[in-house]
Amino acid sequence: MGVTVEEKGLVRTLTIEEKGEEIKNLVDSVIKELQKNVNIPGFRKGHVPASVIKARYKSAVKEEVARKFIGEKLQKILEEQNLQPVSTDITFGDIELQGDQLKFKVAFEVAPEFELQPYEGLEIETIKHEITEEDIQNYIDRLLEEHAEWEPADKKIEEGDMIKIHYHIKADTGEEEEDEFEVVAGTGQLRPEIEEQIKGKKAGDEITVENVSLYDEKGEEFGKATVTVKILEVKKKKLPKFDDEFVKKVGLGENVEEAKEKIKEQIQNQIKVAKEQEINQKIIDKLASQYDFEVPTSLVKAELEYLVQDYARQLENYGIKPNRDMLAAAAQGLEDTAVKNVRVMFVINKIAEKEGIKVEEEEINREIEEMAKLYNTTPQQLRKTLEEQGLINNIAYSLLKKKVLDFLREKANITELTKEEYEEKVKKEQEKKEKTEETTEKAEEKKEEQ
Repeated sequence: MGVTVEEKGLVRTLTIEEKGEEIKNLVDSVIKELQKNVNIPGFRKGHVPASVIKARYKSAVKEEVARKFIGEKLQKILEEQNLQPVSTDITFGDIELQGDQLKFKVAFEVAPEFELQPYEGLEIETIKHEITEEDIQNYIDRLLEEHAEWEPADKKIEEGDMIKIHYHIKADTGEEEEDEFEVVAGTGQLRPEIEEQIKGKKAGDEITVENVSLYDEKGEEFGKATVTVKILEVKKKKLPKFDDEFVKKVGLGENVEEAKEKIKEQIQNQIKVAKEQEINQKIIDKLASQYDFEVPTSLVKAELEYLVQDYARQLENYGIKPNRDMLAAAAQGLEDTAVKNVRVMFVINKIAEKEGIKVEEEEINREIEEMAKLYNTTPQQLRKTLEEQGLINNIAYSLLKKKVLDFLREKANITELTKEEYEEKVKKEQEKKEKTEETTEKAEEKKEEQ
């Protein structure tokens, strides 16, 4: 067997040639499979002559022979050539099959080669946050909002009131639609022209708005309509009192003072988690800024698909069903992020290799067990699904990434600044960057003039 390797960036194209009895046997087995399944007029199924199969299904035969051959030999070829594809995105091309001689090409991407830059002692700055009485009060206010009740009220509609309405829409095409629902006034859930007219109205009042624009899923106007809205009910929000009875009810202790201490602890925990996430992101940003090596397009494509799907899920959580144009725009905006994420992945893996940081199988199993609880399924069923979708490696990398970031965070030089100090430093760095860019631009202009 002859194998030649062509290198172009991260793409490796193998030209593979083989001839002899093995190829002849592969051709015979492929033809026999086709004989069992094809229907050709004038022949009984299963009795079509091999010569007819070869003539009519020439392309299918050579492609299947190449696929069977590479399926059996690829791993050995890769080991002999010391090559490792970074993904399952492997393409075939230029297949030639003459008698017992087979020649074809296989192309795939390999991991980039790069030298690790210093990663210990990264300079990370973060804002120091001292918990204030205002923080505690804001937490209490949110808690009271969550437990608010709505009481029917004989009053004019104001922003923040819950209203139940019956609406009737008649489009200029003659189509009609009507329904009832509840909405909070002033939250942008109603069209602005309708929102404006219901202010000051009471239960039983009715408004009509003409020439209301209708939009399709792309946000393009396709017609006008007349909208009639009847106010069925108005409810006013009633906040509970933050007293001993309330804090007992929500499980914050026996009295207000105890509740405030628990709230302070919860805020401290939230700040700790948020700060850890902030530092991790700044470490990732620092790592990303140190490298500019080429990354495999197949991995960028997969990462971009994940980011777009995640974006779509976020929109759906807000009750927005994304259309094709929205997702296409998101993909365009997320492409740089996808490249950055893939580049950082290689850096993380290389640091882990150098530092001997590993993820054990039992850690993956524990993670799957926790995920299974969230999805209300068994670990065995979830593992099967993840394996079918090729997502086990994603879990392993997620755990590895966390370990490496924990390691880097411990080794980093973290400086806490006040908000004012941090903002002043960011301002100076921005001014320095703009000045450098301006100097570079002038130097390029002068060079062009010469």
